[in-house]
Amino acid sequence: MALRSLRWKIALNFLTLLFLTLLAAYLYLRQAILDALGLPWLPPFRAGALVARLEGQLLLTMLVVLVVMTAGTFILSRGIIMPLTALLPLTQKIAGGDLEQRIEIQGNDEIGLLSHHLNVMVETLRNNFREMAEERNKMQAILASMSDALLTVDQVGRVMLLNPAAEAMFGKKGTEVEHKYLLEVIRNHEVDKLVKEILSSGMPLEIETRLFPTTNQLFKIYGAPILSAQKRVVGAALTIRDITNIRRLEQMRTEFVANVSHELRTPLTSIRGFVETLLEGALEDPEVSRRFLGIINKEAQRLQQLIEDLLALSRLENQPQRVRPGRAKLIPTLEGVLATVNPLAREKGVNLEVEIPEGLPSLAIGENYLSQVLLNLIDNGIKYTPAGGRVTVRAGLENDGIQVEVEDTGIGIPAESLPRVFERFYRVDKARSREMGGTGLGLAIVKHIVEAHGGNVGVTSQPGQGSRFFFTLPVVTEGKVQAESPIPEKAQN
Repeated sequence: MALRSLRWKIALNFLTLLFLTLLAAYLYLRQAILDALGLPWLPPFRAGALVARLEGQLLLTMLVVLVVMTAGTFILSRGIIMPLTALLPLTQKIAGGDLEQRIEIQGNDEIGLLSHHLNVMVETLRNNFREMAEERNKMQAILASMSDALLTVDQVGRVMLLNPAAEAMFGKKGTEVEHKYLLEVIRNHEVDKLVKEILSSGMPLEIETRLFPTTNQLFKIYGAPILSAQKRVVGAALTIRDITNIRRLEQMRTEFVANVSHELRTPLTSIRGFVETLLEGALEDPEVSRRFLGIINKEAQRLQQLIEDLLALSRLENQPQRVRPGRAKLIPTLEGVLATVNPLAREKGVNLEVEIPEGLPSLAIGENYLSQVLLNLIDNGIKYTPAGGRVTVRAGLENDGIQVEVEDTGIGIPAESLPRVFERFYRVDKARSREMGGTGLGLAIVKHIVEAHGGNVGVTSQPGQGSRFFFTLPVVTEGKVQAESPIPEKAQN
């Protein structure tokens, strides 16, 4: 429709100009004829027969010229409009986003150049959109691969973007929170204050805070301004990292260093004290010196045991891949362990009981490792069970493995201590544990040995009624048994 009106505009403008030109020519020629005949100006067809005939011929000639020029005008305008008519549907598709179109109009005139320029423009747009799509896909892949939550806001603090990690953290989709104010998404005034300071100062800032008041999770939030090409602050980007485990590990490291220092200092202080006493004259008394040397020997053995346990635990923690599965029969290994602990059990008046069925398959663990686990658990049970009590060892098939239990009728473990009994140096009763010669590492070693062999370990207890330690290990799969790595003979908790 637009091109038809354009054709009519061209035709009408040309015909109007032609009509005015012919009218001026007619008036000029008529006046020239009147002047040649010496006649004054008279209205048309009133100047006599000769002049009237000449006027008629002029008008007829003008009419013929007008008709011919009108037809020529429409023909010429059609030649101009037709290429534009061919361009219209293609340009409509391009305007609709279809950049695969190509205009096939050739020529050296302006329309040909216009077609060429349109093709170049479409190709440039197509390349630009392709590059933008590739960059968008890269950005989406980067955002999706980030383990940290990423959140961006505009210059007034409204949320623009959440990456998948942030969606999972806040339990909301990006489309749900888009254009909402940050305080509506993260109800934490510290974070809102951080963003406002970044937007006002244009400087990166960071804080550590608890985002969710109902949990103990600690988060580190780093914020940086988003700048425009004119270096104006147009928003801010926040990365949110859960550092709860990092802070917990740092606390554990601090406690570990403190515990190791304390555990080493205690026997060394004792040894030094008795040595100084001997040097000051007690050495002259054979009975006193023998008793003091016995104490020094005991403390030295405790110190040696502590160092061996630390080395064993370090190997298990730092190089679990070097722990190779072996093959061990439960009953023969247990018999060796019971032979070791029987003297202690008789001394304390504790009964040892075994409830293990015959014919259990071999466990996928080296005999030394299995003996280490059983020795620690049974030894602990004996130490914390009063005279007249009992320690029972049970075992049975469970799923694809064997579960072994060591149950005692001892003093038990408080409920608040159960989650921590497998931690290094953790003691429920520190004074009593040291008195019994424990290093606080035995149960930690048990846990690492069992988990390094694909098993799991746990404990249940009732204070005053006893404790039940249990672990599960896979059975041997033929063709997958290799030699085991040696570990220290004994580790006590």
